[in-house]
Amino acid sequence: MNAPVRPSADLPRRLFTTQDVFRMVEAGVMQEDENVELIGGELVVMAAKKNDHEIFKSALIRWLARNASDDLILGVETTLYLAEMLFVEPDLMLYPRALKPQEVSGGDVTLLIEVSDDSLSRDLGLKASIYADHGVRDYWVVDVEARRVIVHRDPTDEGYRSVQRFEADTEVAAFLAPDLAMTLADLLI
Repeated sequence: MNAPVRPSADLPRRLFTTQDVFRMVEAGVMQEDENVELIGGELVVMAAKKNDHEIFKSALIRWLARNASDDLILGVETTLYLAEMLFVEPDLMLYPRALKPQEVSGGDVTLLIEVSDDSLSRDLGLKASIYADHGVRDYWVVDVEARRVIVHRDPTDEGYRSVQRFEADTEVAAFLAPDLAMTLADLLI
């Protein structure tokens, strides 16, 4: 297998906007269902999901679908447009039913969840920084390997002020929907 080649950092780059990506899809240069994110104007291809990732994500989908209030929408890998040169596709996102997906801003998100295996450092680093910068108030990283939930709250432009780890047998509740509480161990039975 060939390793990806990274261009030299001093070479000029062509940065894209969300509108550029829409035009590429319309022109057939990209497929609409390609698994990419736009981070700082650069297209980032997302890794294929592994079996444990899908098991955890499916369990979380079932829990959220059964327990979230009717005034919330559950988005699964729904594109979250945060800026002209930034969109991401979190694994799971709850947001107000009154909003269309393309209208949701970071501050509108009730709960955002990334399920992490190989992407753990990215989800705890780059993604946490992006979500904090855009006002996501309740960001959970489900660490598949360690079987725990890492909860980020109180966003600032310098990151999250509060980061807590909840082991699989400890209950965690959504900040903006406190009736939405679970233990990871119970989901995986």
